[in-house]
Amino acid sequence: MARLPGLQTATLVSLFALAAAPAALGQTADTPAAPPVTAGPAVLPALKVEGQAPAEFADGPVEGYRATRSATGTKTDTPLKDVPQAVNVVPRSVIEDQQDNRLTDVLQNVSNVQPGSTIGNRAENFTIRGFRGETFARDGVVNNPLFTNETFLDLSNVERVEVLKGPASVLFGQGDPGGLVNIVTKKPQRDFGTSGSLEAGSFDYRRGEADVTGPLDAEGRLTARLTGAYQKSDTFRDFFTESERKAVAPTLQWQPRDTTTLTLGLDYTEQSLPFDRGLVAIGGKVAAIPSDRYLGEEFSRFDSNKLALQAKLEHEVNDWLTIRQVSRIDRGESLRVSADPRSISASGVLARQARIQNDDTDYADFTLDGTARFDTGPFGHTVLLGGEYGRAHRDIDWRTATLGSINIYDPVYGALPGVYGAQTVQTAAVDIYGVYLQDQIALTDTVKLLAGGRFDSFDQVNARNGAETQQSGNAFSPRAGIVWEVLPALSLYASYTESFKPQTGTDVNGSPFDPETGQQYEVGAKADILPDRLSATLAVFNLTRQNVTTDDPNNAGESVATGEQRSRGVELDVTGTVRPGWQVIASGAFLNTEVTRDTAFKGAQLAGAPRWSGSLWSTYKIGDGPLRGLGFGGGMVAVDHRNGALDNSFSVAGYMRVDASVFYDLNDHVRVSVAGKNLFDTDYIETPVSTTEIYAGEPLTVLARLTARY
Repeated sequence: MARLPGLQTATLVSLFALAAAPAALGQTADTPAAPPVTAGPAVLPALKVEGQAPAEFADGPVEGYRATRSATGTKTDTPLKDVPQAVNVVPRSVIEDQQDNRLTDVLQNVSNVQPGSTIGNRAENFTIRGFRGETFARDGVVNNPLFTNETFLDLSNVERVEVLKGPASVLFGQGDPGGLVNIVTKKPQRDFGTSGSLEAGSFDYRRGEADVTGPLDAEGRLTARLTGAYQKSDTFRDFFTESERKAVAPTLQWQPRDTTTLTLGLDYTEQSLPFDRGLVAIGGKVAAIPSDRYLGEEFSRFDSNKLALQAKLEHEVNDWLTIRQVSRIDRGESLRVSADPRSISASGVLARQARIQNDDTDYADFTLDGTARFDTGPFGHTVLLGGEYGRAHRDIDWRTATLGSINIYDPVYGALPGVYGAQTVQTAAVDIYGVYLQDQIALTDTVKLLAGGRFDSFDQVNARNGAETQQSGNAFSPRAGIVWEVLPALSLYASYTESFKPQTGTDVNGSPFDPETGQQYEVGAKADILPDRLSATLAVFNLTRQNVTTDDPNNAGESVATGEQRSRGVELDVTGTVRPGWQVIASGAFLNTEVTRDTAFKGAQLAGAPRWSGSLWSTYKIGDGPLRGLGFGGGMVAVDHRNGALDNSFSVAGYMRVDASVFYDLNDHVRVSVAGKNLFDTDYIETPVSTTEIYAGEPLTVLARLTARY
């Protein structure tokens, strides 16, 4: 496979060396030792006061299941109740209690988020509010816009997973209208701590995970964190070979003075997985074959790796102005050797094609912004002004060959590719420039406005076997919202926001497509059901997107960008503590989707978008008595039936999956736990994509874990 060689090790060593050098230079014999300090809202938790929980910061740990602050919705550390848009947070404690090992499982705790295609068992993407998308962010920086899915996300370095519902272009530039998934990573801590876990389970699953953090100098101005994981397993799918993933993420943080913080982070993931498009549909429904039946060949594999380096510098100029600069550089490589499904006959014969594909991606993003806090008369302002430049590049080359078909009812394996044909080389590069302005205005103690806008300009070049096309454009993305605190425990809000996303390709005349656009109206309520313990968010929205590419009715094989799709719905999310030891995270949603303008599919429902869906997870831990330390968890995920393709040519049934866990704290440092997923061994479809790409859900799976923390 295409791999980054010893570069990773050298880069890791260099990263620590480069960060340690300025730290050493910052303290001399003439410089008095500074007392330990916290690094401001973006870095370290406050000291714990007796009888009180530690203060929460937007990118820090969460006590229990209930988060109260986030930066995903505003790019500033803001209480969730003051954001006039639905923002859902799944903290680390939920991930650990559920023993999740997939981002897919984490996000099923959030209303109106459904799994999308895994791109042949390569990486995850999702359907949010009915719209499929691939827009991810890590610590507020959006990944490569040309391709974000080089590998599955490993959860070892994840502090919290946040979902901003609806268009997010006002802050993050081009993106999908359904929403944005922001991965908030673990940060170095001032106090030394270490943890590790060993996990084993069904289908020969094995995983080890480690996390070490603490100060590197006596003053506590230089801190570090190192997380890592190794995972290997079979799956319920009848593959010929195992899956393997390695992940490591070192982070350094230096605070040369109270007002300045530099954070350097590196994240590397490497994986080797069987290529798999899943099941197929015949006659308007999923073919009646076992869910574990593999329709590929032994040679079908995805080997990939991704390396990302991010640097963040924050400086408090004075008591009202903070300047922040964030740089991110990432690179992904992959090699795909696959047996691709092409079409399925009524008798169950699946036509296939062999493919060899190399995929290389590069992305660099640089953001500079300032946050100013001041008053104008009776009004308080938090103003964010910034600019961003990003350059993305992707190189793909592939060759195809003939490959024997397979009977899905009586498969015979061992087909080998024929002679591979000529190589196709495709490249894409895009430069994106953006400036944004946002003002959070406190009109009174109970009424707050949010207004902002972003202007983006892009230049994109696409080439295929030397034939080059260029496209450029610009877009303005506004947002406006209001929050009214009707009661101390109840806020009402309303907002409007837009999105845009450049598109590749051209129409039959060689003209580039206009960017895809989206608009959303949302109203809702945010309430503390139990003060400071249990919170709920209710949202009602109307979301549309235009310039969706669709088949050109007058020119076979060509596309036109005239489609329009609409999504309307209601969502409810509840998180927090019901009583001491009893925690809950739950969601419910109703969704109505429709193609409102299209050359062929007008009136159809969107693929993979259930009308009804919901989830519930709750744990209870005994706090005293002879059973002190014993805990139980349980919950379910319920999803209505879904259409499997935009033409609504087939559908898949709904399902309800039940999960449970039991855990016991041997002492303050060691926990043993056992989790059961899909306890009733329900046979269900997790994600329909097309007639030849349908992903089945996992059957009954049992995982046992031993965790130690010091």
